[in-house]
Amino acid sequence: MFYNSEILLYIIVDFKRESNILQRIIIIAGPSGVGKTTVSKYLTEKYHIPRVVTHTTRPIRKGEIPGKSYYFENDKSFKKLHFFEHVKYGEYQYGSSKEALEKAWKKNDLVSLIVETDGVKSYLEKLGKQVYFIYLTVSDFSVLKKRLLARGDQASEIDKRLNSYEFKRDLHLSDELAKEAHVLNNDNWKETAKKIDEIIAKLDNE
Repeated sequence: MFYNSEILLYIIVDFKRESNILQRIIIIAGPSGVGKTTVSKYLTEKYHIPRVVTHTTRPIRKGEIPGKSYYFENDKSFKKLHFFEHVKYGEYQYGSSKEALEKAWKKNDLVSLIVETDGVKSYLEKLGKQVYFIYLTVSDFSVLKKRLLARGDQASEIDKRLNSYEFKRDLHLSDELAKEAHVLNNDNWKETAKKIDEIIAKLDNE
């Protein structure tokens, strides 16, 4: 069963009111290679904070698990979903939906999600104080290419990504998003992990 976006958003908010629990989502954004996936995995492994699974219409790849890596959709099923944000790369679509967020919130009242900076605004507009926005950056942007190479990405794909509009956009925050962001400099993972621990302790006490 599918609901229109207004009804589904009401259900999410109404559930929060009835249970008297403030369900939260940690939004993680930043340029490629900055460590977004590392942060998301850390939240899951140390704090059992589930990641909101996103949707794609691209074919499944070897080693990927439906419902864990992505929700794999066709064009018809993709159109039925209610998205906070979605983008199209080449011939394939990607997006994060209200349905997926609801599934994640059923597992835990605090969840995480990686999105591009353009997608952050939609979450802030629709969910307000339920969003805790972490923006990851580094002091020297040249290290991002080294990190991408170290994780095994192909050099040609890395160059294409580093020259893309999306990468250049995500290197900086707009003035509007900067007001909402909790900026973490990820030059040193141990220091970043300590800051994340402090964030979780703060959210647990709110």
